[in-house]
Amino acid sequence: MTDAQKECILAMRMQGIGYHVIGRTLHLPENQIQLYCRSHGLAGYGMFVKENHAVWCRQHQRCQFCGAKLKQPDTGRRRQFCSGACRTRFCRMKMKYMEDET
Repeated sequence: MTDAQKECILAMRMQGIGYHVIGRTLHLPENQIQLYCRSHGLAGYGMFVKENHAVWCRQHQRCQFCGAKLKQPDTGRRRQFCSGACRTRFCRMKMKYMEDET
């Protein structure tokens, strides 16, 4: 699975789209989509994923965008993203969905 496909899966799950439709769109097996979603906190009913993904990431110390494991510092602010690139992509994705909803 490529990085572009992973980003598409994240974006589609945040819209509440199911595994079957994502698999057909990206030409990937449904089981592969489901396994990826389970390991990156995107499993379950689509609308709940949209609202609970940030909470899951905080509890499991994962990047909110790519799902990579984070190493938290001993002191100071907790990390939410693994890199500046992930933070930028996440903010752009969030702004895009806010525009689409209005």
